[in-house]
Amino acid sequence: MPQLWASCLSAHGGNEVLTRRVFSIAETEMEKDREAARKAEDRKALADAKEQGKEAVAAVKAQITQDCVASAEAKKVEKLRVAAEQQAEKARVAAEKKAKQAEQRVHAHYH
Repeated sequence: MPQLWASCLSAHGGNEVLTRRVFSIAETEMEKDREAARKAEDRKALADAKEQGKEAVAAVKAQITQDCVASAEAKKVEKLRVAAEQQAEKARVAAEKKAKQAEQRVHAHYH
């Protein structure tokens, strides 16, 4: 579905904010798919490990836990990066608005 939105936006010259939102939704959907695939792989690895004994199961569980911790940390870092990017965009828009207002005052003063 997000691919349809993306192609529609590009065909109709969608604005930047809307385009970013659609791509954000697409990324979220892809992340959900990756998470589902990872969970399926984890279940298979645990099932395979059960055949090898308790020690193999413990090792696989430890690896899964380690992967989950790393994934959570990566998500946190990404969330912080996105927040910083949004703040920078807000600051840029505010600076542009302020510059435009100053230009209009100067223009009105001389005309």
